[in-house]
Amino acid sequence: MDISTHDKTASGLFKMILEKGPLTLYTANTESDIPIGTIHRHFKEMEDTEKIKIYNHGKSGRKKISYGPTLYGLIYFYRIDRDIEKNLEDYFDQWISKEKFLSELKNAGFDEKRILPITTKKIFRKYVQYYAGVEEQLIYFAKNINELPHDVRMFLGEFLAVTKSDYKKLWEELYLSLPGFRKNVKEFFEEMIKFYSELKKRR
Repeated sequence: MDISTHDKTASGLFKMILEKGPLTLYTANTESDIPIGTIHRHFKEMEDTEKIKIYNHGKSGRKKISYGPTLYGLIYFYRIDRDIEKNLEDYFDQWISKEKFLSELKNAGFDEKRILPITTKKIFRKYVQYYAGVEEQLIYFAKNINELPHDVRMFLGEFLAVTKSDYKKLWEELYLSLPGFRKNVKEFFEEMIKFYSELKKRR
């Protein structure tokens, strides 16, 4: 995979946060040869895109704010940094004691009562690997949208559109007015229910 200079710098800073964090902007500067302005820009961008988040606010302004990884940040950088991929379970051990990281795992569906065993680390790796693949597909098709079959584009776009109240109302009107539309929706959900039933039998 070709990685831009921007992503290489971001990945290096994210890895520093993983290994030495929670990390302040100024500690990152003293631990690296990256200019403070570049670090500030990358930290702000990673925070804005939810790859890192504030772990401690400190008491003397931005200088004392420390940052830690988010689950999405691990998923994103797992794709492009072999060191993060290789050491993922070590990072799990390091950050599982942090309440903010533990809370994200709970929200992602990990069992709070069984979150520390070795088997959980293996599931965690599979979770990150799977969603890194999802992220990879999204990024690829965002750059190569014309390669995506029309029906798949419509399917993805529809899921995004119905989160908007105006389009949700239109969707409901189409469902009530068009028998063919209603039939397609019914068949889709019946397939989902069938798939879910098969999953339940495996538990």
